[in-house]
Amino acid sequence: MTWQFDLATEIGGRAEQQDRVEVLALPDRPGEHLVILADGMGGQQQGANAAQAVIDTARSVLPQVAEIEPRQFLTDLCLRADETIRDIGKRHDTNPASTCTALYIRGEEAYWIHVGDSRLCQFNADNLVLRTRDHTVAELLNADGGEPHASRQHRLADSQLYMCLGGQNELEPEFGASAVGDDDWFMICSDGFWNQVGEEEVASAWTGSRADRKTATDLAMMATERGGPGGDNVSLALVMPRSPDVKKAWWRFY
Repeated sequence: MTWQFDLATEIGGRAEQQDRVEVLALPDRPGEHLVILADGMGGQQQGANAAQAVIDTARSVLPQVAEIEPRQFLTDLCLRADETIRDIGKRHDTNPASTCTALYIRGEEAYWIHVGDSRLCQFNADNLVLRTRDHTVAELLNADGGEPHASRQHRLADSQLYMCLGGQNELEPEFGASAVGDDDWFMICSDGFWNQVGEEEVASAWTGSRADRKTATDLAMMATERGGPGGDNVSLALVMPRSPDVKKAWWRFY
């Protein structure tokens, strides 16, 4: 199966871009790709360094994907990135951290791993099949049947991560896998995107008429505009099997 990718990032209302998103491929293993997104946290540029450490770690471990099974490969990626980010913190006497959402696609198989509140969504045509669970206090409240808090102060507390790379937490990345058909596709995004653009909007942007379809850049700009002057960094990747009639110039084909 041949895949197509559309990536976009916007700085939003922030002074620094602390998101990273990339597609990695092994030249000798056609049809296999690693799509990875990291949203860094930490002042004095250390958030950006933490996110970049996730990408750099992915590049360094990618050749090992041929030697071990996908779950172990993706878990090792997270553990090594976590260790690297902790080392950055020690060197700079800071507390950098990052989310990590990685999708490894191999032919008609998809495997993913997830830490933090960046999200992976799997769609079948315009139907949402799966969304990763955020590692936030709010998600824990929802799982327990609790109501979201109304005040801004409590909403901010609810959005706090209880698990991330480089954080003061026990690291237990969440793993998933599925078969992939012709109508299946994926989106990976940072919280700066999903806080502004709903999954239904994303699905409709890809299942409507071809003239109405939006690129990842279109969707990222939509999120940025909605976020306004105080909006977060925005990043996303759209991942779809390549169909014969797709000839749009913005797609990167592999």
